[in-house]
Amino acid sequence: MRLAGKSALITGSSSGIGRATALHFAREGADIVVNGRNEQRIAAVVAEVEKLGRRALGVRADVGSFAETGAMVRRAIDAFGHLDIVVSNAGVFHHTAFTRMTEAEWDEVLTVDLKGAFNCARAAIDHMVARRWGRIICVTAISGLHGLPNMAHICAAKTGVHGFVRALAAEFASAGITVNAVAPGLVETPILANFSEEDLARFRRGVPLGRIGKPEEIAEACVYFASEEAAYTTGNVLNLSGGTLT
Repeated sequence: MRLAGKSALITGSSSGIGRATALHFAREGADIVVNGRNEQRIAAVVAEVEKLGRRALGVRADVGSFAETGAMVRRAIDAFGHLDIVVSNAGVFHHTAFTRMTEAEWDEVLTVDLKGAFNCARAAIDHMVARRWGRIICVTAISGLHGLPNMAHICAAKTGVHGFVRALAAEFASAGITVNAVAPGLVETPILANFSEEDLARFRRGVPLGRIGKPEEIAEACVYFASEEAAYTTGNVLNLSGGTLT
């Protein structure tokens, strides 16, 4: 198992990509902190992790809050004795024309998607530096690699995370900490409810591989970045879009 003896905090892991990543990490031997905002969904994923024979801690917390994120990381360290891996996956989605975009929508996306990545890394970094080992992985999107209409706030947040990842990678490499990002295209998650069937069909036609991604495929990339096999890999943004961007 590639993550035996490790513990991982995965934000936004009560559904979608985060849930798939939590379960894949557990299969690879890691104990898991399951995070989200819905306590029932958190409890369900905790039970799934425990069925795989790993320890799990469910924490309801808003990653946009510096205080709540810090408290969550402290709980993780208290529960498992150490925190080795942070996967910053939580995000929000609004598909809004810029001329109708409100300040509240802009602030929510930037707070969760960009500040949330800062909050998670800042809360965990001192612990990782002291242990001389750590993995920080940010799940972003290909919207951070190119502009998309009606997604100015999301593009800004995801692009910001990519810069953040590269900066941390350079700053903490000497401390044994790697920092990377995975940038999926559209994936089979509850976010698809925001699109019409016509929109989804048009999107599939634009993907060279001809389909929408699976959460498990994103989870596998996260496992790689978390593993010893990726010890010489840092500051990368991995495009997982089925060839949409090349």
